[in-house]
Amino acid sequence: MEKIKPNYFPALDGLRLLASINIVMLHLGSSSALNYMADFKWVMPIINAPAFAAGIFYVLAGFLFASKFSDPERRIPVVPFMFARIAKLYRLHFFMTLLMFVVLVFKFSGYTHLPALNEIGDCAAAGLAKMTHPWRSLFLHLSLTWSIVPDLGMKLNEPSWSLTSFFVCYAVTPWFSRWLFKQSDRTLWVLFGTLFIPGILWATFFGLSDNLWFDSYDAKYRFFHIFAPVRIFEYLFGMVLFRLFKEGHFDFLKRRFMSGAAQFLMLAAIYGSLFLMRPELNPGFNYFFHHSLPIMLYGLFLVSLLTGEGFMASFFCIGIVRKIGRASFYPYLIHLPIITIAWGICNLNRPKNTILLLLFIYTVSTLYSEFKVWRRKKQKAKLQAASSTAPPTK
Repeated sequence: MEKIKPNYFPALDGLRLLASINIVMLHLGSSSALNYMADFKWVMPIINAPAFAAGIFYVLAGFLFASKFSDPERRIPVVPFMFARIAKLYRLHFFMTLLMFVVLVFKFSGYTHLPALNEIGDCAAAGLAKMTHPWRSLFLHLSLTWSIVPDLGMKLNEPSWSLTSFFVCYAVTPWFSRWLFKQSDRTLWVLFGTLFIPGILWATFFGLSDNLWFDSYDAKYRFFHIFAPVRIFEYLFGMVLFRLFKEGHFDFLKRRFMSGAAQFLMLAAIYGSLFLMRPELNPGFNYFFHHSLPIMLYGLFLVSLLTGEGFMASFFCIGIVRKIGRASFYPYLIHLPIITIAWGICNLNRPKNTILLLLFIYTVSTLYSEFKVWRRKKQKAKLQAASSTAPPTK
């Protein structure tokens, strides 16, 4: 039986997987790969809205990192912590961005076959000539500044915008973790409410402003969606949730059937919120229903899973679901280049190809994640063996 670490919540691995799949399906739909599902009116809002948007990753990450840094006496150096996160995530972002750049150069070149060695130069020149600021776009993505000025460059590996805001969140994690432990229950509940104010103000500004300096509504929406400072408050909300949980404010969920009932209510509320958005409403209202309100629902749904009880938590705790869920941020970073490549190989607008693509993305990601776990355990065992055989010091 797998040993569970302190402050480890198995069901949250499954929640990662659910959120990751929803984002991948969203981008499959936006690439016209799910047109065959258009008649499923009750399913498509979950995919197109989506039900579990990017905000859930910030709430979840804030909760998990607050749980890891739950010792108020533990000193958490910012620089080593940041370098550890960069080492884990940035390398994959770097290679996938380069891959997407090469794929787009080929796509824009007009070539319908893989160029021979003597055609590579012409293919690259033709593709680069039709792209919008290709080298500047590549620099913005690799420097993690594209999400700050998205109108200055074209999209390459779009989900990489989240790394910018995540690295900002990671920078404040050590300090905020220690600060939270000094706060009273009253302060924690005040934070629980006030951390939503920036998101509401952002939605209000979005609704009351025109296109600002952007060329189109879509460009403006992209900026408001990915702007890093607003995401920090979603992350901090997750950290506050952990502190409230540790102080016992959610102990009522340990009662029989309470977790399952809470999970059902939160899922129903998340699904229902998808239908609050209407084209005729002010964009600010739609932004609020899609971005601000779900953050509260995500947080409460997360809390309902912590006991491991209930129908959703039980499913999320299944071993294979947890293994895939632990690797779920990798599919988030790699899926767009793979979708683009897959469209050049086959027609993705078929159920069979959708399933095969998902199996490929999540199998590769899980195997890579498990390989890293195995390598880490092997290195640890090697160090322990070396220390046990070392001669005692005088």
